[in-house]
Amino acid sequence: MTSSREAEDFQAVGVRLRECLVSFAAEIADADLVPKGTEPPKKADVVGWSNLLIDRLASGSSREQLRSYLKKLIRETWDYVSKLTHAKNAVGYDAEIGTAAVSHFLSTVTAARVRWAAGDPQRCETCGSYRVATGTCLRCAWSDPDYQDPPPREIREEELAARLAEPCTPSSDISTFISPDDYS
Repeated sequence: MTSSREAEDFQAVGVRLRECLVSFAAEIADADLVPKGTEPPKKADVVGWSNLLIDRLASGSSREQLRSYLKKLIRETWDYVSKLTHAKNAVGYDAEIGTAAVSHFLSTVTAARVRWAAGDPQRCETCGSYRVATGTCLRCAWSDPDYQDPPPREIREEELAARLAEPCTPSSDISTFISPDDYS
């Protein structure tokens, strides 16, 4: 993008941004997202697959605003970069805006995914704080009488050897999330 000078160069940025979103759709496409009795979106249907993921990540009435925002965001982002690919009068700012829009969508949906995976946080029964860790409020020292340490996770020797052989998760694997509980 930094070496682009002409409209067709900025259009090419739009093409790459579309490819990025299509790759995202391919990563998230999963039959489990498709409601029973309905047809799945086409393989490269970025908005269709994104909407199914958004329905999963932001389900329920308490997340209606988030769901609405994310659905509008993917629709507008897709439309903007699609238009950029054909804009005969595209300039550098158009490519910058498209790049920022795609980055914002991916960052926001990733945050929604992390929020979904974490579930609803525990609140202190005494002061209402979210700063509860291992059954103890870090604000007022309340202790949850029902808290139990999670059992240690058993790892077979073969699995441990395989993990140590390749200790890195590729950054393109957005479906892998590691939490402190994975190391208990």
